[in-house]
Amino acid sequence: MKLYRFLIFCLPFLAGAKEDDDQEENITCDPNVHIIGGTLTKSNGNAVDSILRFQCPEHTYPYPVSETKCTRSGHWFRLTYRRTKPICKEFRCPMPVLEDGMIRPQNLSYSNGETVFFECYDGYKLQGSISRTCMKNGRWNGTITSCNSGSQYCPHPGIPAGGRKSGENYMIGSKVEYVCNNHLVLVGSSVRQCLESREWSGREPSCQHKNSFDTPEDVASAFTASFTNMLGMTQTGEAKQPASTARKITLAKDAPLHIYILLDASESVGEANFNEAKNIIKNLTDKRGTNIHAAFKKVLEMMVLSKIIYKDSWAKTRFVTILFTDGKSNMGGDPRTAVREIKDFIFAQNKSDDYLDMYSFGVTDGANMLELNALSSQKHDEKHCFILKSTTELIKAFDDILDFNQIGDLCGVADENVEKSFRLRHPWHVLMEIPGIGSCSGSIVSPEWVLTAAHCLKDVQTKLDIDKITVQIGDKFSFSHVKDVYIHPQYNLSGLLDEKISQFYDYDVALLKLKKRIDFADTKSRSICLPCTSETTRAIRKPFPGTNCRDHENELLPTTRSVPASFVKRDRGRSETEAYVTIKTTEALRDACEANALHAEEYKHVTDVRTVVTDRFLCTGGQDPVAEEVSCKGDSGGALYMEKKRRLIQVGVISWGVINVCDTVNADKNHARDFHVNLFKVLPWLKERLGKIMTFIN
Repeated sequence: MKLYRFLIFCLPFLAGAKEDDDQEENITCDPNVHIIGGTLTKSNGNAVDSILRFQCPEHTYPYPVSETKCTRSGHWFRLTYRRTKPICKEFRCPMPVLEDGMIRPQNLSYSNGETVFFECYDGYKLQGSISRTCMKNGRWNGTITSCNSGSQYCPHPGIPAGGRKSGENYMIGSKVEYVCNNHLVLVGSSVRQCLESREWSGREPSCQHKNSFDTPEDVASAFTASFTNMLGMTQTGEAKQPASTARKITLAKDAPLHIYILLDASESVGEANFNEAKNIIKNLTDKRGTNIHAAFKKVLEMMVLSKIIYKDSWAKTRFVTILFTDGKSNMGGDPRTAVREIKDFIFAQNKSDDYLDMYSFGVTDGANMLELNALSSQKHDEKHCFILKSTTELIKAFDDILDFNQIGDLCGVADENVEKSFRLRHPWHVLMEIPGIGSCSGSIVSPEWVLTAAHCLKDVQTKLDIDKITVQIGDKFSFSHVKDVYIHPQYNLSGLLDEKISQFYDYDVALLKLKKRIDFADTKSRSICLPCTSETTRAIRKPFPGTNCRDHENELLPTTRSVPASFVKRDRGRSETEAYVTIKTTEALRDACEANALHAEEYKHVTDVRTVVTDRFLCTGGQDPVAEEVSCKGDSGGALYMEKKRRLIQVGVISWGVINVCDTVNADKNHARDFHVNLFKVLPWLKERLGKIMTFIN
């Protein structure tokens, strides 16, 4: 029986000295304060130290302040002497910025519901959202739009609406810096660096109104995208839990996760909000004062202690801090120094930032967004800092977050230990023995379904033929039998015989439905992720909902550069290895790659390569700038896949190659290319067959 360790440390903020109660009872503040278009609450009437908070409808915010306090001078702090009467003002979105392109329409700011459209100049390719709509919280939906020339190593990093960027060099090691205009607050990374992976470090920045907030749906989708991906790193090899435990986090025995939850119990949070927050986090007592610095220092002490206590599993231990606060540290030292010490401790243990996630939740209107951002992780394409209007909204968000039924079987997770068997590191890969054909490959896409190439099944005509197919699965090489075969309806190998073309591989994909569900835990197997599904949206740490299929394609198959990918290859000795290739997605490289198709024996009389290479194929292989691997007989039907955020996503199915270099002596490798069916091009068929067991996005 396996043992699991899930450690949650709940830390109350250290109490501060209570203010002197010997106040003159006759001192009160003006009772006639009101806000136009909204309401207000007072923690203790008009008495000294009473907290007055303004509430506005969700598409507006309190101006000039969201809260104030009755001072001993008998005045509401920051309010009495202002000439501006309190009012609920409408959130407006700042003007987007697009270098080397046009924005329509152009205004200085935009109201809720207004949409802008982006277009790049000739010679540039648009990346990000084609259009963006201003939301009720004064933020734009979608992602930053940029125009890319393809001439630099990293793509254009984009500029947040309402912000400015310095730095125009996008080569390896180059940095860009961001600042925000007009009192907007920068959330995300203010400095980003071009990495060797052709990605920018840190998190995409945004410039937000200081009173802006996240909706519960925003929080649930963004937090779950990040948090469940981290859980996926600890759940390798674990089976899906039964419904009775679906709302619990179950971790692998050898991959412990330490979660430190810190709840602000200061007076400014308010007793009502504190009591509601206890519905989420239990076992905390009522305190006064906010000493975030001391709380994080306590976390650091526990981390150091855990290294001693859990030394046997220390190398795999991951850490998460989750801070709930009003975002106003008013005691102790600067909490940012304590956070820096925690990060330094993790890095000093030879752990990457994958082993530490720091989340911050502001739970009042007056939460300090800048401070919360500084106390949160800044990871690429992830969001770790959230502002909600109240703990009621927080509870709504966590109702969605804690629905672990949505996590499913965590596709695309594999054992990264190089000392483990090949199948543990490639748990989705299967081998098939098919009557009349021999061997083919395939990929597990769910416990009941295997994706492969249609041409592998050309001689499967009857139910008896189907019964003879065997599928070899997992580390234990278990065998499964096939219940039914589904070939893409537009696949027709002999479809161009009238043009004297003997083989035509367009739509060369098929699905096998297994007679018995795969037991992932028993077989040490797992499914691979498919594009344009909610599972993959979370795997690449994008918000769901809020991410569309085009976003997936831009992320996985950008047209500004070649894309690194891999497939499983078997050599003559039948051993399996991982072959590394690049998908030729730029126009020039794709045309050159596809032109080599005419060197195939079957196509030597074809004059137009587009006759046999449709836009449903991806092309890999070649000798320049380095010699790339090509597939061998038996590799057909296998996955062409890539790694994103340490999750594995299939983008193609191995279909056919130009030259059989594996069995041909002195083969001319200069023209050796492989062609794979692009899964983005067959999504309607995949959705038709698999739509009931996984959620596809549009």
